[in-house]
Amino acid sequence: MRKIIHIVGNRPQFVKLAVLYGELATNKNICQEIIHTGQHFSYDMSDIFFDELKIPVPTHNFNIHDASANLFIGKATDALQTYFEGNKNRVVFVYGDTNTTLAAAIAAKRTGLQLVHFEAGVRTYEHTMPEEINRILTDRLADVNFCCTQQNMVTMDAEGYGRSIDSQVFFTGDLMLDAFMKINQATKNVIELEEYIVCTIHRAANISSKENLTTIINSLNEINKSIPIVMPMHPHTQKKISEYSLQPSFKILPALGYPSMKNLLANCKYVITDSGGTSREAYFSKKKSLIIMDNPFWPEIIEAKCSLNTKVKENNIIDSLQALGNLDPNFEGNIFGNGTAAEKIQEYLISFL
Repeated sequence: MRKIIHIVGNRPQFVKLAVLYGELATNKNICQEIIHTGQHFSYDMSDIFFDELKIPVPTHNFNIHDASANLFIGKATDALQTYFEGNKNRVVFVYGDTNTTLAAAIAAKRTGLQLVHFEAGVRTYEHTMPEEINRILTDRLADVNFCCTQQNMVTMDAEGYGRSIDSQVFFTGDLMLDAFMKINQATKNVIELEEYIVCTIHRAANISSKENLTTIINSLNEINKSIPIVMPMHPHTQKKISEYSLQPSFKILPALGYPSMKNLLANCKYVITDSGGTSREAYFSKKKSLIIMDNPFWPEIIEAKCSLNTKVKENNIIDSLQALGNLDPNFEGNIFGNGTAAEKIQEYLISFL
C-alpha cells in the first residue's frame, strides 16, 4: 500500500481535495493523509470547507500565516521537508499554483519523494506574477503533471515535457468541474435580489496597488448604480480597502462556503473577477464573466466567447461589462473535461505507483 500526502492551504485547493480524496478513498490500495500549511486560516476561508465538504481533519496544520510570500514559502518548505524526512515512501500531491504548492514541491524533491502536480501547463507568460513563478517551477519539479485542458497539454508538449523533460503528462479535466457537478448548491438563496452581478477581487496585482484597487472600487460603485454588485469579500481585500480608506457602495458579504457560492453564481446575471477559480465556476454556471487581468489563466473561456478580460482602467471595466451582453457564448465545449477528473487521476496514479 502506498500513501499519498495531499498538501493544501487555500480555498480552491480544499474544493479540489474534497472530490479527489473521496474518489481515492474507494481504493483499498491507497492510503491518504492531508497536510494543511495554514495559508488560509480563518473559519470562512478554511474550516468551513472541511465542515461542509466532509473533508477529514488534516493530519497536521502548520498554521503558517506569514503575509510575506518569501517568509511563508521558506517556513512551509522547512516544515514540510522535516515532516517528509520522517515519512519516506510517500507520494506528495499538490494542487494549483499557490505558495503552498511551491513549498511542497521543493520539500518533496529535496527529500527524494515523488511529486504529482494537478493543474499543470497553465501559463500567462507574465514572469513577475507570483502564481506564474510557482506553477512553472512546480511543473518542472513534478514526476507527474495532470492538465485541466487540452491547451494545457499543448503548452506542456511545446515546453518539452514527456521528451526532454522527464515528467509524465496526462489530460484529466478539472477537479473543480467534478466538484461543481457533485456538490449541491445551498437551497436557501444567499441574497434576495432579482438581478445582480457577483464580484470577487483578491489578486495581489489588483489589491496591493492603491491606484489599481481604487480604480476597481470606483468602477464597481459606478456599475452598482445600474445593477447591484454583490462581493463576497476576501480578507486581504477587506484589509486593503480599509488601509486605503476606500468606500464601496455595493453589497459586501463575508467569504462564502462552496454551496453558498454556487448558489450565488447560479442566480446572478454576470460575474466580475480576477480569480482563476471563480472564472471557471462562472463558466460551469453558464454565466458570462469579466476578468480583470491582462492575461487570464484560462484564455479558453474567452475563446469560447463566454468571457472578456480587461485592464485595470475605469472606462475599460465599465465598457467591457457592457460588451458582455453582445457575446454569443458557447458553454457546451467541455473545455475542462466531463466531470471525471478524479476517476482519471486515480487510474493514472495506480499505474504510476
